[in-house]
Amino acid sequence: MKNKFSVALLLSIIIPLSYADNLVEINILGTSDIHSFISDEDYFNNLKSEKYGLKSLVGAIEKFRHDNKNTYLVDVGDLLSGNPLGNHIIKRYNQNESYYRISPVICSLNALNYDVATPGNHDFDNGAEFLKWSYSGANFPVVLSNVIDNTSQKSLYPEYIIQEKEVLDDAGNKHLLKIAYLGLVPMQTMLCNKSKLESEITFTDMLDAANSTAIQAKKDGADLVIALSHSGIDVSQVEHGMENVAFYLAKNPNIDGILFGHTHEVFPSEKITANENINVKDGKMFGKPAAQPGKWGESLSAIKFVLEKNNDKWDIKSSKGYQVDRKNSVAKESTIEKISLCINDTEQDLKSDLDKEVSQDKFKINNNFNLIGNESLTTVLADSLRYYMRNFTSENDKVLISISPSYSLNDASFFVDIQDRKITNRDLNKIFYPASLSALKVNKQQLIEWLEMSSNIYNMPIDESTPLINTNAHSFLFYPIMGLTYDVNISKLPLYDLYGKKNEGATVGRISNIRYNNKEVVDTDSFIIVASKYAPYFQKHKDAPYLDIGNERNIDIFTGYISAHHEYPQPKNNYRIVSDIPLEMNLILPHNTDKSATFLWGTEYPLQVKSQDTKSVTYQIKIAQ
Repeated sequence: MKNKFSVALLLSIIIPLSYADNLVEINILGTSDIHSFISDEDYFNNLKSEKYGLKSLVGAIEKFRHDNKNTYLVDVGDLLSGNPLGNHIIKRYNQNESYYRISPVICSLNALNYDVATPGNHDFDNGAEFLKWSYSGANFPVVLSNVIDNTSQKSLYPEYIIQEKEVLDDAGNKHLLKIAYLGLVPMQTMLCNKSKLESEITFTDMLDAANSTAIQAKKDGADLVIALSHSGIDVSQVEHGMENVAFYLAKNPNIDGILFGHTHEVFPSEKITANENINVKDGKMFGKPAAQPGKWGESLSAIKFVLEKNNDKWDIKSSKGYQVDRKNSVAKESTIEKISLCINDTEQDLKSDLDKEVSQDKFKINNNFNLIGNESLTTVLADSLRYYMRNFTSENDKVLISISPSYSLNDASFFVDIQDRKITNRDLNKIFYPASLSALKVNKQQLIEWLEMSSNIYNMPIDESTPLINTNAHSFLFYPIMGLTYDVNISKLPLYDLYGKKNEGATVGRISNIRYNNKEVVDTDSFIIVASKYAPYFQKHKDAPYLDIGNERNIDIFTGYISAHHEYPQPKNNYRIVSDIPLEMNLILPHNTDKSATFLWGTEYPLQVKSQDTKSVTYQIKIAQ
């Protein structure tokens, strides 16, 4: 009996140890929507940034690599443009294609030894040649599964790659693991860049491309298939050309994990609503690990797998998606120096350019309260676009402007307050995400749909502590219309959710009393509406017959306008936030201002400061009936 007991005890010890010897932990770190925020410089305000920049992630990346073997690093797109540094690189490239030997942005990723990347929609904004030139300097492969080169009729970049990695198990034994990566970008990218891309490339449906690519990757021996999806979460019914497909990618049986971006959200996080197929606690969708790292280098995401090898086959024993803890991580000075060498010359060139004056006149303009009404800045911007449209319209056309400067719900960097001075390039970079314009003929019902989609930025009131602004909304999708007057009744449930999908149970709508030149708008009225090509209504109606209005960027139109004109109209707010009953709500702004929210429409929102600190101020705002 003693011998039998000893053997059993020995086996109970040996079996778990043998089991552990086969376990391999894999971590794939992801960045996305960097938008050329590489350094810790706040170019908008000529300060150091406390929140943004790829440099701020270096310590966390290096510490994680040191503490965790089998760690890989990927980027999921919208890398090349979006802040003054990226815009300046594009400016110099357009002036002289050989200005840079290598893109400073790509050079920075090389310094961190990225493993693979996929482009995002904004990486196509400056044409396919700029994108190809930028990524040509990468020391890492680029994958893209749903973009075809029209000349060769082949994929613009490899549809997928398989990287063979020598990995270590828990006992220190070496194994070979084949990781496949596929890359996806929304079809809507073509709509936003049609004049630059239509003759050169073709976008295909992301889910179709992912399915065929993942199947082939598995056939070619991939042990893991990872989707790099520049596409967020949308749980509504699947449709062809769907823009945000991360949720349904996880449902694909041949995809093992997803790192995604595009919508500037963080996943997993409390802001994302869980459902039966979304596990926020474990960072999973349909049981697959998934993660999204926000924007501008504010966070670092990861997906983790614990694998067991059985008979030359890897089984996934466990997995999760999560955000990497950035505390107690200090970057190596040598790495920071490498990145600095990539961008130093461009930064110096940029800084000398930012303070150059671009207007002849001194201005008094601001957008301190731009989320509750049109102010002086919005008025001048709209007038510049209206003046530009004279080249493409007749006197009888009713032209409306839906202008969306760089609003922000929680970042004081994008609030402009210019008092008795000329406008500089630094101001322009705060005001604009440079984008071309689109124009479309619309009727009354289409105007209502447009405004209903925009109105979801406002919360329904619950009590006096309810914030007026929905901080889960995307301010870059907020598009009020200039040229009309209308009411927004926040007592009503929004007809559309934050991604432009119909809200179940919402039937009445928030928009009413729409008037043009003091006359009620009727069903037979026709208008031309002009906005950034990224306006949510344009995205939703991608197959509509758009007008040809050239390919000028909003920032260039505005600059030309203020250089040639010397008289500007007074601000006139054209919409009112109302309620079924008078009420008070909280208006929280991420900056302090001594300006009052006065709009010259014969009315004023009474505001009273409730609380304030160095970073924000909370007003009590009275909403009239």
